[in-house]
Amino acid sequence: MRGHIAATMALIHGLIDQGAVDRDRLDTFFAGFVSQLPHTRATLGLRMVIDQWRDKLRSGEEESVLRQRMFEVISGGKTLD
Repeated sequence: MRGHIAATMALIHGLIDQGAVDRDRLDTFFAGFVSQLPHTRATLGLRMVIDQWRDKLRSGEEESVLRQRMFEVISGGKTLD
């Protein structure tokens, strides 16, 4: 599942970087997507990842920070050094 999320995020970041996707419209899309997911334990992780990512997307977080979040998803979460 993490690999699929990360691949989707990588594609989205590429589209944002090229100016092909507007952040506000993307946020609206993901809000609708998350609202359609069943509220079960099986979808909890996915809903949390998308919600956290949307928060950064809405706040205007720089692309480099959004990409860092994407790689945290791939590696299974943020590590503390």
